[in-house]
This record gives sequence, structure tokens and C-alpha cells, in this order.
Amino acid sequence: MQKLGKLLAWTVGILLAIVVVLRLLVLTAWKVPDDAALAASIAPTMSSGDTVLILTRGTPGFGDLVRCPDPDDASKFVVGRIVGVEGDVVEIQGRQLSVNGKSYNPGQGCPPREYTTRHPNTGAEVELECGVVQMGGGFHYRGKAKTGVAPVSTRTEVGRGMVFLLSDDIDFHDDSRDFGTVERSKCGERIFFRLWSARGWSDADARLSLIR
Repeated sequence: MQKLGKLLAWTVGILLAIVVVLRLLVLTAWKVPDDAALAASIAPTMSSGDTVLILTRGTPGFGDLVRCPDPDDASKFVVGRIVGVEGDVVEIQGRQLSVNGKSYNPGQGCPPREYTTRHPNTGAEVELECGVVQMGGGFHYRGKAKTGVAPVSTRTEVGRGMVFLLSDDIDFHDDSRDFGTVERSKCGERIFFRLWSARGWSDADARLSLIR
């Protein structure tokens, strides 16, 4: 019995040491702030109050969801998906995205297809639709407003050392359509896992979930 106790103590100690090392070297936890513009732009992938894990090492690539300093306010963050890297031509015609002539648009509905978020300007609850997008060897969810939003069309050639960020909400965005391309070196933090939502551990649908 005493040996078993020592074994368990050593196991717990080793696991704690691994967690501490990972925390110091490659991971950081972040609670998404209650910011209306940010919350609208990251829906339906994340929500205000989510506590997520971020990889701080490595170089995020095409299709990855990243956290970057807000170009307009260094005390805040923007969250966007890398849809263009150096040399790419990113075109957004309304709600249609193409990169170097290849389309990256929803092919089917999400489960669930519809969801709600707060309007970034009025705070009113608005209905959105969600679609599944294949990108970067995987897939993610992209949202759009059901009514009342005039889509923006742009064409951008991504410059040296820069990336083009696209919000997962194509309509209520805070991305490179608003502030231009950003330095890739400032967008090295990839969001990949949600520990729990604003509702806490009791929210079984959101806790311990992979963020694509």
C-alpha cells in the first residue's frame, strides 16, 4: 500500500512538472474578453468568456486560427484565420473567398446550422448561418449574417513577411479588410483548444473541445 502511494505521488508530480514545463515553453491560457467587436468576429468558432489554450511556439500556417496584437490598439488582440501568406493573392467578392484563384467557401452546413451573436455596434442579438470550409488540410466553421449586412469586396497581394487575416464571421469582421495585412512575426500564437466556455465546466458541449 505504501509503495502504491509513492507511485501515485511520483506520477502526479511528474505530470505536474510536464504541465509546468509546457506552460512555460509552448502553451498559454487565455480567456476571451467580453468585447462586442471581437466576439462577433470570432463566432461561431469561439465566444466571449471561452478559456482557450494557445500554442506559442512554431509558425502558424495557412488556415490556422491565430491571436495577434490589434494593429489599432496594442493593448488588445485580434483573432483571425491566416488565409494568405507572402506572395498570395487574396480576393473576397462579397462572401466568396479565393486565394490564388482557388475558392475556399462553405460546402455544407454546420451542426447546428444557425446560431446567434451580439451585433458589434448595437449589442442586439442577431441570427447567423454557419457553413463548413475545407482549408489547410482540415476544416473550420465560417459564419454569415442572415440579413442586413452589405458584404465588402477586396483584392490583396500579400507582401513580404506579411499575412492576410480573415475573421470566421465573414460579415461582422475585424480582420485584414479593416486594418490591412499584418506582420507574420506578430501572429505566432495559434489557438487550438477550448478548456471551457463562459458557462464553466458544466457546459458539456464546449468543454475540452478542439478548436479548428
